[in-house]
Amino acid sequence: MNMQQTTKTCRRILARKKIAGVCAGLAERFDLPVWLTRVLTLLVFLKFPMMTVIAYGLCAVLWPKQ
Repeated sequence: MNMQQTTKTCRRILARKKIAGVCAGLAERFDLPVWLTRVLTLLVFLKFPMMTVIAYGLCAVLWPKQ
């Protein structure tokens, strides 16, 4: 029996980006709609603005582009 394991990695998707493609990459990684990840990111930003900006910036710089 041949079973292949596919792993999903985090990456920026430039084709569906609004700012840097991070939310689109998260949406693909966790099989969520892109609009939902953007809304959740906005809600987290309203509660923890500095942490969200730093995390988003790091992801935008460190994650590979698709």
